[in-house]
Amino acid sequence: MTEYKPYEEILKRKPDFRISYKIYSKENGGRWAQVYQGTMFNFWYDHPDHMKGVQFMIWPEFEDQKGEILRDKLLPVESEGTARMWIGMNDSIPYHKGKIQIGTRGFMMEGGKRIGEGEVIELLNIG
Repeated sequence: MTEYKPYEEILKRKPDFRISYKIYSKENGGRWAQVYQGTMFNFWYDHPDHMKGVQFMIWPEFEDQKGEILRDKLLPVESEGTARMWIGMNDSIPYHKGKIQIGTRGFMMEGGKRIGEGEVIELLNIG
C-alpha cells in the first residue's frame, strides 16, 4: 500500500464541503485513465457572480463507503461515491461561502472537459 497524506494534514484545516459524485466512464466522455486518490480535478458550478469560463481549484478527497478517506494511492477510486472537497486557495474560501449550498450541482473538470459530476450533500468549513 502506498499511503496517501490527507489534505487536512497538508492544508492544516477542515474540508470545505462534501459531495456525492459520479465519474464518467471513458465511453461516456470521461477520463481515458483510472482515477486515484490525490487526483486534483478543478470543480465548476454555476452561479451568476462567476466570470465566464472560470474554473475553481476545488479538489476532491475520495471516501470509502463508511465515509473514511481512502488511504491507498494505488487503488482506483469507485466511479460513484462521496468525496470531501477542498478549496485549494485559502483566500478563495470567502468567495464560495454563500454560493455553494446543499444541493449545488457541479462538474469535475480536466481542462475544458467535464469528467464527472457532483452534488453538495454537506457544508463543512464554508457552512
